Amino acid sequence: MHPASGPAASRGRVTVVGIPARDEESTVGAVARAADAGLHHAFPHGTNVVVLAENGSTDDTVRRFADAPLRSRKLVISSDGPGTGKGTNVFAIMDRALELDADRVLLLDADVRSAEPGWVGLLADAVAGDEPVLAVPAYRRDRFEANTTNHLASPLLAAVFGVHVQQPIGGEFAFNRAFLDLAASWPRPGSAYLYGIDVWLTANALRERVRVVEVPLGRKLHNSPFPKILRLPQQVLDSLFHVVLRTDRVRPPGPVAPAARSAVDGAAVRQDPAVVARVSAAVARYLAAHRDGVRLLFPSADGLRTAPWGLRVTARDWPDVLADALVAVSGGRFAAARDHLVALYVNRVLTFWDEIDGLGGDEIDELLDRQAARTVRAVRSRGVALGGATGPDRFDVGHWAGFNDEPVLSVPG
Repeated sequence: MHPASGPAASRGRVTVVGIPARDEESTVGAVARAADAGLHHAFPHGTNVVVLAENGSTDDTVRRFADAPLRSRKLVISSDGPGTGKGTNVFAIMDRALELDADRVLLLDADVRSAEPGWVGLLADAVAGDEPVLAVPAYRRDRFEANTTNHLASPLLAAVFGVHVQQPIGGEFAFNRAFLDLAASWPRPGSAYLYGIDVWLTANALRERVRVVEVPLGRKLHNSPFPKILRLPQQVLDSLFHVVLRTDRVRPPGPVAPAARSAVDGAAVRQDPAVVARVSAAVARYLAAHRDGVRLLFPSADGLRTAPWGLRVTARDWPDVLADALVAVSGGRFAAARDHLVALYVNRVLTFWDEIDGLGGDEIDELLDRQAARTVRAVRSRGVALGGATGPDRFDVGHWAGFNDEPVLSVPG
């Protein structure tokens, strides 16, 4: 990892801030205004463009964006809702940035309630230069959020690529023109058009050994993603596993020890108990239906103890479960490994919430750092061989059909 750096004097002329959105009327206007203020401060003489890319919004998202008083040029890109997702919008922003001959692109999630104008200059400075570079955020989060980051994306990326990234799917990204050109050549599986887009960007950057810069952005407040816990991590894992299988080998840890995490915010809001109960019940039904398949692919989970929410998956258990998943994926069991891991992951999240009860933020950070380090060791001990198996380009909900209360979704790659 590299610290954020790059003088403002090196900035070029065209800057695009893209806001991917669907049904975010309550926050999109404020995000657009923050982006515009940041652009005007950082690039007072540049060509600044704020792009709303939305897919199938049924509320006033487009109108709220259109009514926002901006000094920057405003563009709206709309696509149909069915079979599309966040990645559809991000790819639309990237394609439009190429048409605009942009020097750099920044992405700001439309549901963020803590967006600050200063983020624009910080992210832009981090991607200065002629070589490809990706900037990712580093911010403090509610201890009951960032679950897919903490228990899937971050430890798996560290285990496969030898690089610890605190917020690899944080959403507030930036990249320069060289990165944009490079990314245009990367295969886009169906899940990358959905919530898999963020990890698709970060994992491909690590696979290509592109410089990745972590940019401290303070606190992040946004709408809780927990209600999406049965579909968001499935899409993230799908994209991540696609990139992993295109990697030559499991890489050794970098020469520099990872910095201690500082990601847990002091403020915390527990998730809605009714939503948690509904999710737990769906996962229990799934595990009952797929008991034999889970035991076959995840031998490390065979001895897990029961808990009020289902299974107790501790910080010591979880690294071996993740290693089992990579063994299964590399052995050609892509969809089963992805889907069964989601069920075990939900139990890991609920166990984690129990583990951290009464702990301070620093203690939680240390627990997550230990979990990531153990994952690195567990994966290396398995001798996982990459480069042989492949995954399906088309994304569908697979084994989760009928368990996640979502319509059957199939997205071509």
